[in-house]
Amino acid sequence: MDKTTQNPARKSLMSWGALLGLALMTMQAPASTLITGQLAAGTQRGAVHELVEKLGYTESGPCTVVSLNEEDKEFIKEGFFRAECDGTKLFLKFDDVPAAQAFVSTLPLLESSPLLSTSVLKPIAEFSFRREGRRRNTEEYCSAYPWIAGDTLQDVMRKVHQPEQETAYLTDLYRQLGEIIGEMHAIGLVDADQPLQDMQTRLLHKDMHSRNVKITPDNRIAIIDIDSFTAPEQPQPVLAFAVDNFNALVLLADREGFLFSSPTNDAWLPVLPGFGEAMLTAYCQTLVGQDEAAACVSQIAEKVAERVETAHKSVTEYITTAMAKVKEGEEPPLDKKQVDAFVNEQEMYRRLDMVLGPLR
Repeated sequence: MDKTTQNPARKSLMSWGALLGLALMTMQAPASTLITGQLAAGTQRGAVHELVEKLGYTESGPCTVVSLNEEDKEFIKEGFFRAECDGTKLFLKFDDVPAAQAFVSTLPLLESSPLLSTSVLKPIAEFSFRREGRRRNTEEYCSAYPWIAGDTLQDVMRKVHQPEQETAYLTDLYRQLGEIIGEMHAIGLVDADQPLQDMQTRLLHKDMHSRNVKITPDNRIAIIDIDSFTAPEQPQPVLAFAVDNFNALVLLADREGFLFSSPTNDAWLPVLPGFGEAMLTAYCQTLVGQDEAAACVSQIAEKVAERVETAHKSVTEYITTAMAKVKEGEEPPLDKKQVDAFVNEQEMYRRLDMVLGPLR
């Protein structure tokens, strides 16, 4: 953690930096506000300090810069920072490609929907720089975003120890999620008259999981990780992504892990069907309308079951092979819980049916 202060040589930047002000701190900033340029710094931390100065946030005093990787070991990747400037917070991240600028191509679609405009995190700025010690012509990119307060969906789920007492609250979150994802796919539909299995869309989030969903203090959903948003030239199948989203968001973000027999997972099983129904119903109502929603829900649930079955068979084959190697003395013994959880297919399907059965 360290501080950055105003550089007198950059005073000329203050006028437009101040004008941006609060407008930059909303999630509704239009594409035209994406500020680009080049930084002189040669380190990630130096780039953060310089970018914060360029945006004018040091005008009222020093900014504190915190490495999120050092603050929270949950962050697997390096290069995430938070800047705190006189009550205002920014999120900054680094990429080898200009991800924020690439995201601008999706904005016309997102901004055509009031729901998506207020639910999807948008970039403020992205500047290139050359990091010391790398190849001479290799550029990296530092991008800045409004800081979204609140927990990720994963954090929220981890804090719930008695799921049945939080059912109404969590069900509402999943209902919101379904509506947002349904709107996302619907906005980009190529041909809305096609049946679900043939529908294709030009707007997707390719990494929708519980760590990329934030719950704001007023219980609003915010979708983050704009690197994963795409408006591909070739439309993508809607059904496949709906199945992926359900797997990642409802089955405890772990299609195999939820099969383990443990007091924690056992407590979640009775409430997961309600979350799944809320998410899929809202998704289908948004995508295909009220009249066709029930058939849509059933079709997605069937595909989810097929996907989990395939994953289970794959893991079972792996475990069987590993057990053979253990028997031959080639590898150390496996954890008995892992073996039992994946080899016992009857238990696997019982659990799967508890979640998906009511939706088929």
